[in-house]
Amino acid sequence: MSNSHQYDDPVVDVSRTSVRYPDGHLGIRDISLTLPAGSVCALIGPNGSGKSTLCKTILGFTRPTSGRVRLMGMTVRQAQKRNLVAYVPQAEDVDWQFPVSVWDVVMMGRQGQMNWLRIPSATDRRCVEEAMARMEITDLARRQIGMLSGGQKKRVFLARALAQGSRVLVLDEPFTGVDAHTEQGIMGLIRGLRDEGVTVLIVTHALSNVPQYCDHVAMVSQQLVAFGPVATTFTQRHLAATFGDVMADTVLSGAETATPERASAWSLS
Repeated sequence: MSNSHQYDDPVVDVSRTSVRYPDGHLGIRDISLTLPAGSVCALIGPNGSGKSTLCKTILGFTRPTSGRVRLMGMTVRQAQKRNLVAYVPQAEDVDWQFPVSVWDVVMMGRQGQMNWLRIPSATDRRCVEEAMARMEITDLARRQIGMLSGGQKKRVFLARALAQGSRVLVLDEPFTGVDAHTEQGIMGLIRGLRDEGVTVLIVTHALSNVPQYCDHVAMVSQQLVAFGPVATTFTQRHLAATFGDVMADTVLSGAETATPERASAWSLS
């Protein structure tokens, strides 16, 4: 994937970062990686390998035990205050019974830009309308979020992230539970954001999709197994070190023949 929005300073800079939880459990150990503007990075690894811990640390939800994280040269908290980082969670992280409409959810992406009265401005409304149109959910504006399909729910939270206008976007399993049309739409959105200079980090088990939409890949198993451009890093040796030999063969054979319609079939559970 080529891109003209590359800059010298990294947008995401994780340096010698470790997380150990109060119960003694090791989340991640001594991870370092940097991502430039306008790049897409897949974060992959087995269940329990530290992917979620690394993401939560980048997002500021978890504090590192050692090391540091910088976003666009700022601390995570500074970046949060400037609405520079957005997060699209997995569906199971959301209370779908909460009585809130699609419009309300997408408008939540604008709260950091509103005045203290939290009254949406014309700019806020325009950003929400544009984000919903981009994700093809304008007709769902008044629908309660619990009444949506899995693909529609995913589009709503992607629209919320778009409305926020962040420069760093973290997607947690964006291809899980969506149909082929939504999957292709998400891929198109990722490419469009990359071309606009947004840095996208994707936690995914849909490994055969990685060569299609990612510039970089980070493979983790508590520590960093491999990190770098997909062309030189997404290899059998690194996959085997992360997942095991049999899975490496399966993933690579699937990646060679994968299409957006078939990609979900190669997802790992």
